[in-house]
Amino acid sequence: MRKVIMEWPDFNVKIPFILEDEVNKDLCDEFWNNLPLVSIQEHGSVSGKLIYCWVNMLSFAKVNLQQLHSESPVGRVSYSQGTGNKVIVKYGELNEDCYAPCLGLVPEEYFPALEKIGVAMWSNYFNDKKCYKVNFTRGD
Repeated sequence: MRKVIMEWPDFNVKIPFILEDEVNKDLCDEFWNNLPLVSIQEHGSVSGKLIYCWVNMLSFAKVNLQQLHSESPVGRVSYSQGTGNKVIVKYGELNEDCYAPCLGLVPEEYFPALEKIGVAMWSNYFNDKKCYKVNFTRGD
Protein backbone atom coordinates (compact mmCIF):
# COMPACT_ATOMS: atom_id res chain seq x y z
CA MET A 1 0.00 0.00 0.00
CA ARG A 2 1.43 3.32 -1.08
CA LYS A 3 0.61 6.33 1.03
CA VAL A 4 0.55 9.98 -0.05
CA ILE A 5 0.68 12.81 2.50
CA MET A 6 -1.35 15.97 1.93
CA GLU A 7 -0.03 18.84 4.02
CA TRP A 8 -1.40 22.32 4.66
CA PRO A 9 1.55 24.15 6.31
CA ASP A 10 -0.49 27.20 7.34
CA PHE A 11 -2.76 24.96 9.42
CA ASN A 12 -0.10 22.50 10.62
CA VAL A 13 -2.25 19.65 9.25
CA LYS A 14 -1.03 16.49 7.52
CA ILE A 15 -3.48 13.91 6.19
CA PRO A 16 -2.50 10.68 4.46
CA PHE A 17 -4.39 8.82 1.80
CA ILE A 18 -3.85 5.33 0.44
CA LEU A 19 -3.47 5.02 -3.32
CA GLU A 20 -6.07 2.87 -5.13
CA ASP A 21 -3.42 0.73 -6.86
CA GLU A 22 -5.75 -2.24 -7.16
CA VAL A 23 -8.28 -0.37 -9.33
CA ASN A 24 -6.38 2.44 -11.10
CA LYS A 25 -2.75 1.31 -11.11
CA ASP A 26 -1.71 3.41 -14.13
CA LEU A 27 -3.15 6.60 -12.65
CA CYS A 28 -1.64 5.90 -9.23
CA ASP A 29 1.77 5.20 -10.78
CA GLU A 30 1.61 8.42 -12.76
CA PHE A 31 0.67 10.45 -9.68
CA TRP A 32 3.32 8.74 -7.50
CA ASN A 33 6.04 9.35 -10.09
CA ASN A 34 5.20 13.08 -10.21
CA LEU A 35 5.50 13.59 -6.44
CA PRO A 36 6.22 15.95 -4.77
CA LEU A 37 3.51 18.32 -5.99
CA VAL A 38 2.56 21.74 -4.65
CA SER A 39 -0.66 23.62 -5.30
CA ILE A 40 -3.12 26.17 -3.93
CA GLN A 41 -6.12 24.71 -2.10
CA GLU A 42 -9.60 25.61 -3.31
CA HIS A 43 -13.14 24.66 -2.30
CA GLY A 44 -16.08 23.74 -4.51
CA SER A 45 -18.48 26.66 -4.46
CA VAL A 46 -21.83 25.10 -5.35
CA SER A 47 -21.72 21.38 -4.73
CA GLY A 48 -21.08 20.83 -1.01
CA LYS A 49 -18.15 19.50 0.97
CA LEU A 50 -15.44 19.12 -1.64
CA ILE A 51 -11.96 20.62 -1.83
CA TYR A 52 -9.74 20.55 -4.89
CA CYS A 53 -6.53 21.88 -6.33
CA TRP A 54 -4.99 22.06 -9.77
CA VAL A 55 -1.66 20.25 -10.00
CA ASN A 56 1.18 20.65 -12.44
CA MET A 57 0.98 17.26 -14.12
CA LEU A 58 -0.99 15.98 -17.07
CA SER A 59 -2.55 12.54 -16.78
CA PHE A 60 -3.35 10.35 -19.73
CA ALA A 61 -3.44 7.16 -17.66
CA LYS A 62 -5.89 4.39 -18.34
CA VAL A 63 -8.66 4.51 -15.73
CA ASN A 64 -10.68 1.46 -14.70
CA LEU A 65 -12.79 2.93 -11.90
CA GLN A 66 -14.58 6.27 -11.68
CA GLN A 67 -17.21 7.30 -9.16
CA LEU A 68 -19.80 10.04 -8.99
CA HIS A 69 -18.68 12.53 -6.38
CA SER A 70 -22.17 12.43 -4.86
CA GLU A 71 -22.00 8.65 -4.43
CA SER A 72 -18.37 8.24 -3.43
CA PRO A 73 -17.45 7.74 0.23
CA VAL A 74 -16.27 10.55 2.46
CA GLY A 75 -12.49 10.65 2.21
CA ARG A 76 -12.46 9.76 -1.50
CA VAL A 77 -9.51 11.31 -3.32
CA SER A 78 -10.08 11.62 -7.06
CA TYR A 79 -7.93 12.84 -9.90
CA SER A 80 -9.89 14.57 -12.62
CA GLN A 81 -8.28 14.24 -16.00
CA GLY A 82 -11.36 15.51 -17.83
CA THR A 83 -11.94 18.75 -15.94
CA GLY A 84 -8.41 20.01 -15.71
CA ASN A 85 -5.94 17.72 -13.94
CA LYS A 86 -6.88 18.37 -10.37
CA VAL A 87 -6.90 16.48 -7.09
CA ILE A 88 -10.34 16.42 -5.49
CA VAL A 89 -11.13 15.35 -1.92
CA LYS A 90 -14.64 14.73 -0.61
CA TYR A 91 -14.99 15.59 3.07
CA GLY A 92 -18.76 15.36 3.52
CA GLU A 93 -22.14 15.48 1.83
CA LEU A 94 -22.35 16.99 -1.65
CA ASN A 95 -24.44 16.89 -4.78
CA GLU A 96 -21.74 17.11 -7.48
CA ASP A 97 -22.92 14.77 -10.24
CA CYS A 98 -19.64 14.41 -12.15
CA TYR A 99 -17.63 11.22 -12.40
CA ALA A 100 -13.95 11.29 -11.50
CA PRO A 101 -11.24 8.63 -11.48
CA CYS A 102 -10.52 7.15 -8.05
CA LEU A 103 -7.00 7.95 -6.85
CA GLY A 104 -7.12 7.16 -3.13
CA LEU A 105 -8.94 7.11 0.16
CA VAL A 106 -8.31 8.99 3.41
CA PRO A 107 -8.50 6.75 6.51
CA GLU A 108 -11.54 7.51 8.67
CA GLU A 109 -9.53 8.63 11.69
CA TYR A 110 -8.40 11.68 9.65
CA PHE A 111 -11.94 12.85 8.82
CA PRO A 112 -11.98 15.48 11.63
CA ALA A 113 -8.76 17.03 10.28
CA LEU A 114 -10.16 16.90 6.75
CA GLU A 115 -13.34 18.65 7.93
CA LYS A 116 -11.16 21.32 9.61
CA ILE A 117 -9.39 22.04 6.31
CA GLY A 118 -12.64 22.03 4.35
CA VAL A 119 -14.35 24.46 6.71
CA ALA A 120 -11.29 26.73 6.70
CA MET A 121 -11.20 26.80 2.89
CA TRP A 122 -14.95 27.49 2.67
CA SER A 123 -14.61 30.34 5.17
CA ASN A 124 -11.60 31.67 3.30
CA TYR A 125 -13.67 32.09 0.13
CA PHE A 126 -15.97 34.55 1.88
CA ASN A 127 -13.59 36.23 4.30
CA ASP A 128 -9.80 36.44 4.00
CA LYS A 129 -9.35 35.24 0.39
CA LYS A 130 -5.80 34.05 1.06
CA CYS A 131 -3.85 31.54 -0.99
CA TYR A 132 -3.25 28.42 1.11
CA LYS A 133 -0.64 25.99 -0.09
CA VAL A 134 -1.16 22.21 -0.12
CA ASN A 135 1.77 19.84 -0.57
CA PHE A 136 1.62 16.24 -1.77
CA THR A 137 4.55 14.00 -0.85
CA ARG A 138 5.30 10.30 -0.62
CA GLY A 139 4.46 8.75 2.72
CA ASP A 140 6.38 6.03 4.53
